[in-house]
Amino acid sequence: MKERIFILTVLICLTLVSAWLLNQLDRQESEFESSLHHDPDYYMEDFVSHSMNADGTLKHKVRAVYMAHYPGNDTTELYSPEMEIFRQDNVPLFIKAEKGWVTGENDIVLLQGKVRMWEVDKNGVTDMQVDTTDVRVLLSDEYAETDQYATIISKGSTITGTGVRAHFRDGRLEVLNHEKTIIKKSGI
Repeated sequence: MKERIFILTVLICLTLVSAWLLNQLDRQESEFESSLHHDPDYYMEDFVSHSMNADGTLKHKVRAVYMAHYPGNDTTELYSPEMEIFRQDNVPLFIKAEKGWVTGENDIVLLQGKVRMWEVDKNGVTDMQVDTTDVRVLLSDEYAETDQYATIISKGSTITGTGVRAHFRDGRLEVLNHEKTIIKKSGI
């Protein structure tokens, strides 16, 4: 009888130790998998990326001080990103931000912190400038938007408001909640 109790006790102990070991292995595996989602699989410093249209013309250029790719959600993080978007029969549009994220398909760019969008005239002089924060850029649609406060400065006016929609193709800006417009006097 004592021998049976001893064997039963040993089997119970082995079962408990096995369950504990399996739990530890399971926990370590989930920690490893979660680290894959949060750790980059590659990174670059001071990089430039070019994207081309089907006809071989330059579509857009992206520069950043630092870039890291995260395989868990297939996103790319950018520090100090600068974008140059080339438009057919028009001058390029420039965008600069503090930080950004690019989706795996490279068609949505989320810009965070201070964001400046501007275009220059044919002489290289700033023609229009938008200062805001937290902008979403849809590259394939040639479109950007923010729900944040923005200041738009052009050669003849300054417009402020909350929420801006920028249509790159036709150079059109929409201010959703207009606050004020200041028109500079010209010498008549």
